[in-house]
This record gives sequence, C-alpha cells and structure tokens, in this order.
Amino acid sequence: MKRVFICLTTIGLATILVRVSAYAGGLAIDPAGNLLVSRGHSVFKYAPDGTKSTFATGLRYPLSLCFDGNGNLFVSDGAVTDPKGQRSILKFGPDGKKSTFVTGISSVGMAFDRSGNLFVSQGDSIFKFKPEGTKSTFVSGLGNPIDLAFDATGDLFVADAGLTDARIGRSIVKITPDGTKRTFSTGLHDPSVMVVDSSGTVYVTDEVTTATGAGHVILKLDPYGVGSTFTSAISGHRPWSLAVDDSGNLFFSNDHSIVKFDSSGTPSTFATDWMSPDKQWEYECVEYGAGECVPQIVKAGATQVVLDLDQELKVNGPDSRDAEVIWAPDSKRFAFNYSPAHAHHTTYVTVAFYQLRGDKWVALHSPVDETSEHAQLVELAKHYLPKSFNPRHCTANRDVLKVRNWTGANTAILYAPCYGRTSGALEAVFLFTLEFDTAGNWKILKTRRMSKKELEEGQ
Repeated sequence: MKRVFICLTTIGLATILVRVSAYAGGLAIDPAGNLLVSRGHSVFKYAPDGTKSTFATGLRYPLSLCFDGNGNLFVSDGAVTDPKGQRSILKFGPDGKKSTFVTGISSVGMAFDRSGNLFVSQGDSIFKFKPEGTKSTFVSGLGNPIDLAFDATGDLFVADAGLTDARIGRSIVKITPDGTKRTFSTGLHDPSVMVVDSSGTVYVTDEVTTATGAGHVILKLDPYGVGSTFTSAISGHRPWSLAVDDSGNLFFSNDHSIVKFDSSGTPSTFATDWMSPDKQWEYECVEYGAGECVPQIVKAGATQVVLDLDQELKVNGPDSRDAEVIWAPDSKRFAFNYSPAHAHHTTYVTVAFYQLRGDKWVALHSPVDETSEHAQLVELAKHYLPKSFNPRHCTANRDVLKVRNWTGANTAILYAPCYGRTSGALEAVFLFTLEFDTAGNWKILKTRRMSKKELEEGQ
C-alpha cells in the first residue's frame, strides 16, 4: 500500500508543503521523484525516465515502503509466516546506509504524520512510533487494519478489511489526530492498498463483481467518502501498491510492472519486467478464468503471438499466474520459471530456456530431464553437488528449480532449495552458474551453496 503524504510545516508566517510519504505496500516516491518498489528480497529504484537500479538487497520479505520528511526510506521487512519471527522496520538513509529502526513488528500498513511519527497497523490496532523509536498505541478495536494514509490536514485513513456486517461490507475509517474514529466509506468488498493525494482524494483498490465475473478496480473517493471507479485497468499477481506524485499522477505496481495513470485514468506503462531489454518482445499472460491465464511471448506493441508457452509446456491452471520470464541482458534468450501440472499437496517449479534464432524463439535443452519431477536436485546432485550432501534428505513435496537472474548475456544463475524431509524448513540452497554458447548449449561452470548467513538474510 502506499500513500503520498504532505507535511504542513509552519515557519514564521509561511506554510511550506513537504512530501512525507508516497507509499503503497511496496511502492514509494522519494523527494527527487524516483520510484522505489519492493520485489522478492530486494528494493529497486526507477528514475523518472524508467531507468532501473538496485537500491537494497538481502531483505527477508519487504511488505511496505514509506519515506519520512527527511528522505529516509523505511521498509517493513519480515513475512508473517517467518518461522523465526524475525520482523523489523528498517531505515535507509538517502545515501543507502541501512539501520534497524524497530524490531518485533512488520506490516503492510505504514504512514508518517506531519511531526515525523511513524504509524504501523498490526492486529486490531495502530501503533505510533516517535522518531527515536518509542512505541505507543494510537488506536485499537479496529477490525483488520491493512493500509494507512495521511491527508494534508493530518487525518489518518485506514483500509479496514474486518467484516462485522455483510450487509455493510468493509470500510475505510478516518481517524483524527486525537484518535477519534469515524467511518469514512463503506460497502467495500476487498479494500487493500490505498493512497491519499494532496487534495484529499482517496484511491483504494477493491474487488467488484460484474456480469462477466469478479475483477478489481481502483476506486476514487472524494473528501466526503463518495466513490466512483477511477480505473478497471489493473491486473497482475499481487502484491499491489499505489503511489501519487506531486503532479497528481497515480502509480500502480503489481508483481511485474508499474503502470502510470494520469488524472483522467488513462494508463501507460512506466516500467515492466515483462518487456525484453531491447523493447522488441513482451511476455503476456492472458486471463481466461479465475486466477488462470495463458502465457505467451508477443511482438512488443502488437498482438502477434510469436510463442505460445502454454501450448509448448502445458502451463495453464491455477499456478499459471505465478510463472515468470527472466530476460537475458541482450534479449536473445530468456528463462521461463513455471509450474507444470502436479499434485495439489506438492510444490513443483521448473525452468525452460528459449533462444532467438532469426525471428523465431526455439526451446533449448533443459538442465534436468522432464521426468525428474520431485527429484530435480537429486538429478543435479549426480554431477554437480558434493558427495557430502545427500539430496534424499530433502522433501519430495517441494521440488523447485528456477533461474534467479542473468549475470551476462550468456550466463544464468539457477536456484535450487532443499527443504528438510522431516522439518519442512529451508535447510540448504544451491546456486548453479550456467554458461551458454552461441548454439544454445549450456554447461555448469560452478556450484555454490549459500551460507547460513545468506539464508537467514533471505538472499
């Protein structure tokens, strides 16, 4: 969730508007207009022209991002399901220097007020942290507060996913600086990420039902709580995020793209991981059912399908939305991490490689045999793992092999985790460096086992 907060600071007789936060569960805008977005274990930075760079890595699970008035980025880090309970809010200075602000708490809802106090939602409460980290309870007794956002007057808006009366639906609650609560808007089905612009307009994602089925929209609520549909042009797998810039442009982030909406709701793609680096090819997953889609490669800017990945690999089904394309830097190859059909009680992820030959994409030989389902690490262990490691100790119910990234046009890093057969916990991760020749043949140059520290830091 995110929000753009404007801090009113009075100096003499002059009132100065200062940006305090543009944030959305994983999207934030810094004072220079750069967009920061959390994906996986990292935070990436996009310049106003869309140029991408890595801002921070090695995070456990960044849930939300938020800037204070001094340009410090706060990251709520740590999955709720973390077995070690390692949850914290980290602080990154404008120079990128990292420190821990508080521990024992992480949330998808964070917001700064005009005095530099950080508000965090958790359970049925919202906690307040002073700049030095002192904690107090601001309000309690809410249903299930998700996202938070301040307006220019200092009122806090809360997207509350708690449902006390099905006839009323879910709501957005407005809380004054003294902690007084009132219902701002009701009748919502699935409010999640939210932002408030400088005029007091609230934008929030919600689920709606139409004649063709359920879908998601961004609602626009005026200062009186009266709502209308701002846009229905949102898609992509969650988590979602929202942010607003100083010009009133709304940014929407999903698992692979950042879309920019102007004040009229007209969308344009600001950045996407689905487009090849040379802007010639694009990955699409065309929705056709509840949570399912057909993955394909198309000619960028056209509807021409050049590679039907579903037809090649049988990728349709409930896991099709989780598939991903990892492009090589020169756009001549890509890795496709996907989940073929498998038993419901198991996890099975594998990878396919494709190379451009002329104007056609052709499949390359896989690092593992297609019959190695639930034993991919076992197959790799035969030639590439130390004899001291026995992959048979890994559970067969979680078989994962995927490309983590490309380090060059011809070099990809394979990621293979081992979950304990008895514990079910992550016990080891191996990284395989694959090098491709011009014909598309590969060889494994080296294998590295991630250290215990790397595993703990989520790298």
